[in-house]
Amino acid sequence: MLHSEDHRRLEMAIRCLEALCVTAKSFWRDIMDAGGIPALLELMRSTRPALQRMAAAVVCHISERTPVCEALVRYGAVPVLVNLLGSQQAELHSRCALMLADLAGHSDQYQSLIAQQGGVAPLVRLLGSDLHDVLVNTVRCIKALCVHSPGNQTAVALAGGIPQLVELLTVRSEMLQEEVCAALAELAKGHRENQDTICGAGAVAPLVLILRGRKMAAQVKAARALEAIADHNPAIQARFLKKSAAKHLLRLLKVFQVEAREQGAVSLWALAGHTLKQQRLMAEHIGYHFILELILSSSDRMQYVGCQAVIALSRDSRSHQDGLCKENGVPPLVRLLRGSRTTESTLLSVIRSLGILCIGGAHTNNPNSQRVIAEEQAIPTLLELVKHQESLQVKVQVAQTLACVLLGNQDLQTTFWEKEEFTYETVLELLRVPDQDICLEAGYALSLFAYNNTTQQAAILQNGGIPIAMYEPFLNSRNEMERIIKKREKNHLMATIVVLAKVITDTDQVTLSARGVTVLVDLLQSTNPNTVVLTAQLLASLAHTRAGIPDAIVTMGAVGHLYYQDNSFYNHQIALGYLTFNRHAHRLLLVECRNTPSMYDLLTQHLIEDAKISHIFTAEFERQKIVGLPSLSLEINGGPPVPQRNKKGTFCYAVHNYLNLFHIKVAIVFVASTYVRFVQKDKPHSWPVSVCRPLWEEQLGPSSPASTPEEQDSQPQG
Repeated sequence: MLHSEDHRRLEMAIRCLEALCVTAKSFWRDIMDAGGIPALLELMRSTRPALQRMAAAVVCHISERTPVCEALVRYGAVPVLVNLLGSQQAELHSRCALMLADLAGHSDQYQSLIAQQGGVAPLVRLLGSDLHDVLVNTVRCIKALCVHSPGNQTAVALAGGIPQLVELLTVRSEMLQEEVCAALAELAKGHRENQDTICGAGAVAPLVLILRGRKMAAQVKAARALEAIADHNPAIQARFLKKSAAKHLLRLLKVFQVEAREQGAVSLWALAGHTLKQQRLMAEHIGYHFILELILSSSDRMQYVGCQAVIALSRDSRSHQDGLCKENGVPPLVRLLRGSRTTESTLLSVIRSLGILCIGGAHTNNPNSQRVIAEEQAIPTLLELVKHQESLQVKVQVAQTLACVLLGNQDLQTTFWEKEEFTYETVLELLRVPDQDICLEAGYALSLFAYNNTTQQAAILQNGGIPIAMYEPFLNSRNEMERIIKKREKNHLMATIVVLAKVITDTDQVTLSARGVTVLVDLLQSTNPNTVVLTAQLLASLAHTRAGIPDAIVTMGAVGHLYYQDNSFYNHQIALGYLTFNRHAHRLLLVECRNTPSMYDLLTQHLIEDAKISHIFTAEFERQKIVGLPSLSLEINGGPPVPQRNKKGTFCYAVHNYLNLFHIKVAIVFVASTYVRFVQKDKPHSWPVSVCRPLWEEQLGPSSPASTPEEQDSQPQG
């Protein structure tokens, strides 16, 4: 009957098919088997608007089926549907948009086909329609076209679709708002340009307004859009935070529906960004109670966010470490560690969070959290993961966490090495895998075991040690070192080299330590703030290791670089605090603090509770302050205020030059004496000229009139 010339028969046949499609859900297959798809498409190509509308209605009812989609594309439906989008019939607009949405949702190839046939521009034009159904189906189609399709995301933006979608957020229709939020989420997902365009079009305020409402479905969709728009985009994150979006997202964590809680958690963590300060603020905003609820939930995404919040709170913060232990935060983590359904990404976060709970600023240990983790029997579980996990990333992370749990805790170390079956051969094997990241992280794990522990350094050396060839490319290239620091924060490469200097084979520890410190101090001058922050953290850890390292750090001019960095970075203050125990650094810092008292306030105020500062240094400053600081005396007696100084042209800069020129002999004498003490015990009066000469010539030049290391050979060691 669909091929009949009688208009009445055609109309009745199409109406019957539509009624059958609605009443009998399986009737779509009968239509296909009878050859109904090509016949209906032929009617849609006709010039009769009534027949086009009725034929489109039948196809629209069955187009969600996968075989129907394949048949439609096979018989050339895409150009027909795109062409009908430009007609003057609103019903056709709505039905064709819905059919194209079904096709786009079925296959990535169909997404590309629709775009190639010119379907994006007419869809964007339909966003100006006044009809609700047309708008809803058009937005659905745009959303389906943009799923995992960067090309279509760009095409919609270039066609001017983003401002129109943002404008639709203010329409008083819950269904339309939900669809627009979903479309904006797909448009922004992984597309930085679209994120900025959406934010520039004014999407932040209406999205936050939807979050403030009471319609749960709309709130969840708005949270999803927020997540996609703010992901990896600090500027947009700041705009959402300024509008108090986090406060409204927290409400989603209190609802019963798992989907809503999950989306709320993920969106909150998208606003947390990738800086420790912002992540910690967000984790504190969430609070211990909800963090533990996230870890205890059945959702993998919620578990992951909970672990990330634990990491953000615990890093370098003993108060939060103790607080989480007091709130029984360790048992849920251990339960996830043992769970058979825990995904690898979440498992890695759990393992890492247990390790970070144990160490504070500058690699100081927390005996309380170490004890709690040991009492929860986490150590045997970690050892089981080392033995049976196939993932190398999991194995190396477990090694790092084990080292953190044992770090600086003599009682735990004694029990562990007596009872547990663990050897360094397991970690040393990871140094030989082809993956460079795994090798570097395995080296960092060994450095944690060896940190301020000569017994374990000897044990690592007995197991074969570490070949210098592994680190040689990085010692010779600042660019390689910067790349490693940028790529993965936990690859503390240079600090690893300095800590493991005694167990790295084929070189002597004095030369290796000097090279490692030199590279670290050089990295303090990097233009990348993340590199500078991490380097300051590493120097803070090295400043309280073996004797001689603080002298080397000071001699290379690290004090000046740390002192004139942005004082908002507490890692710099931690490093300076530990260096105040060094006589030379003490003198340099005291001179600067006397001349600029505000610097002393910044230094002491930014120290975290885990950090240390010399009481002799603080007492001396307070004593001199009572006597009268030069800068204050100048102002009291009518002189001008002391200007804040920049790095170059300052007294401190001159002092550092003086130190490099005239006190270099002190450092060389110290390095040489260390070399004699540990390396050349059988030659107590033999001076390592080959070790000292490169440093000397770098600072003074080969033709300097100052005394040379050779001339010093005839002088007493003192």
